[in-house]
Amino acid sequence: MVPVWTNVTAAAQRNDVPGLEEWFWAQGAVSVTVEDGEDNPIYEPLPGEQPLWDAVLVTGLFEGELDEPGVKARLNKAGFKLAGIVGLEDRQWEREWLNRFRPMQFGQRLWVCPSGYDLPAGAEAVIHLDPGLAFGTGTHETTRLCLEYLDTLDVRGWRVIDFGCGSGVLGIGAALLGANEVLAIDNDPQALTATRENAGRNGVVVTTGMPGGEIGSAELVFANILAQPLIDLAAELLAATTPGGTLILSGIMDAQRDWVVSAYNGRARLIDEVSLGGWMRLVWQP
Repeated sequence: MVPVWTNVTAAAQRNDVPGLEEWFWAQGAVSVTVEDGEDNPIYEPLPGEQPLWDAVLVTGLFEGELDEPGVKARLNKAGFKLAGIVGLEDRQWEREWLNRFRPMQFGQRLWVCPSGYDLPAGAEAVIHLDPGLAFGTGTHETTRLCLEYLDTLDVRGWRVIDFGCGSGVLGIGAALLGANEVLAIDNDPQALTATRENAGRNGVVVTTGMPGGEIGSAELVFANILAQPLIDLAAELLAATTPGGTLILSGIMDAQRDWVVSAYNGRARLIDEVSLGGWMRLVWQP
């Protein structure tokens, strides 16, 4: 089959990136991405920083089939080195990951089941999930840690707030376990759309909203985001959790544990902490 799309990847150094990106756009690329050319991951930059690796790979996506010798010659003339060229068949790229997404169990009661799969036998609370372009399926350690703790709680009659709701999986899980009211908050409109669609698919009501509005307080608050926002939002998250309630923080790398704890110590009691695959869950009680 003749490729419908072609990925062209060039190797570069940090200072070459702007020129190489400009070259790809000038050649008619429909998208340009930059990734680490070695194995030096940058998980979360410090506030105000925009770090970039020393050695990078810059990839341009082009429509149709390209002539490799011609592309290589043009790159060389521009002072860059071809690292690879790959033809791609057309497909629904946003759904490709579903080939690796299977029903998963969290604790004793909770399951996450993607569209097209049969219900697990004996499953008590099943979240039917199609996250679309939003984060949160349970496959990542941070979401798993939150779902596993949720499974241990009796949330019947509770109000629940989920900061950074992504696909809505945490709020939907709480609703299926008997929560009385769920508010899902995210600054990404795609996440709010995914949350509403997934809530409808599961027959539960989840209210969605952007940050900054009046949210009140709740017996259970999730914040599965990143370390710096968790620190910046400490006062807001604690105020949103009723006294004696439960505040679940995740999206924290092991090395960031003390950094986050220092923002909450003296303002709430740390009642649980677990590490999984280099990521942490911290549970607080105001």
